Amino acid sequence: MRLCVSNQKGGTGKTTVAVNVAGALANRGNDVLLIDLDPQGYATEGTGLGDAYDEDSLTLHDVLLELDNIGRLGELIREGVEFDVIPSNATLTAKNTQTQLQQAKGGERRIGMALDRLDREYDFIVIDCPPGLGALTDNALLATGHVLIPAETKGTSMRALELLRDQIDSLALVFPDSEIEPVGVVANEVRTDGVSEQMLEWFSEVFGDAVPIYEVRKRVALQRALMAGRSIQTHDEECDMEAVFDEIAADLEVKVHE
Repeated sequence: MRLCVSNQKGGTGKTTVAVNVAGALANRGNDVLLIDLDPQGYATEGTGLGDAYDEDSLTLHDVLLELDNIGRLGELIREGVEFDVIPSNATLTAKNTQTQLQQAKGGERRIGMALDRLDREYDFIVIDCPPGLGALTDNALLATGHVLIPAETKGTSMRALELLRDQIDSLALVFPDSEIEPVGVVANEVRTDGVSEQMLEWFSEVFGDAVPIYEVRKRVALQRALMAGRSIQTHDEECDMEAVFDEIAADLEVKVHE
């Protein structure tokens, strides 16, 4: 199964969700690949591969922009402690990969093309998208067909989710053979206050019973795990949110077999 983690708004805990869902899937015995498509490289740092971000070698930019390299995605894979990782790289920003993809023939499909040529089998491929809409996010949505949406339980999330849904609808019009469906909303940093309760109700109204809503409460252990280059599943600190990410992983496993 291919899955992307996306929300056009920054600060939603997107990377925390991506790394911990990948960790939970791996902890359940799945072969997992995490792709850091965010030019800022937070998932690369959060999996202990910060040095790869500045390496001057073959990068995601090279694979996505040069068709001769489209079959070389596997060369970017790093073996992590919990799961494999394709790290982000500074060239995604320095060479303005977003703009070049927009101008390239078939630029919206490059990640899908590269994944189709990947010479390794994975049970799950998780893509951490940039915090914004654009060519890289479009690539991830089209390549995976499944999106897990992290969202803060704040009023500002309403507009962000509306924009993401509009973008998914736009892609469906341009690429009628594509099918992109939300597989869950991760309500992040849920607090015991009226605002959080109202937002959880709004999420349920917008997405209905078909899309599960997961509640992740603010825990410093999640950030400490990322700083240590780990998911919460293997970090040496107990955290009650580990069970939430395991629930997400279990539901994804069920969805694969539907």
